[in-house]
Amino acid sequence: MARKKTEYTAKSGAKLHQRFGSKEGLFMTVWKVENGKMWKGKIFRSDKQSKEAPTVSRTGKEWCSVTVVLDAPFEKTIVLNALMNTQNHKVYIKEWNYMANPSASNGGYFGKHISKD
Repeated sequence: MARKKTEYTAKSGAKLHQRFGSKEGLFMTVWKVENGKMWKGKIFRSDKQSKEAPTVSRTGKEWCSVTVVLDAPFEKTIVLNALMNTQNHKVYIKEWNYMANPSASNGGYFGKHISKD
């Protein structure tokens, strides 16, 4: 008896278009389907943020502030501040416990941050 192959349906994604430190400036796009709505977003460094040097944490990781702008049909545009690890381009939105990871398998990840600890 043949087993039915289940199709994987992506529920979120993140794509890095321009890396941190590139002359054009950081640019990443994200998307997520939540409660039947397609949220699309952009992550970038504002002019003010671009003038600030990254901060090095106690663990030696380098962090910079970024702006996250999210849009969905018939919803208010959401603008949030977040932190990005400059080495791996993972973005953390502490306020929502969300993250964007452009190097995750299946086209990146944008959603709840699940800690491995």
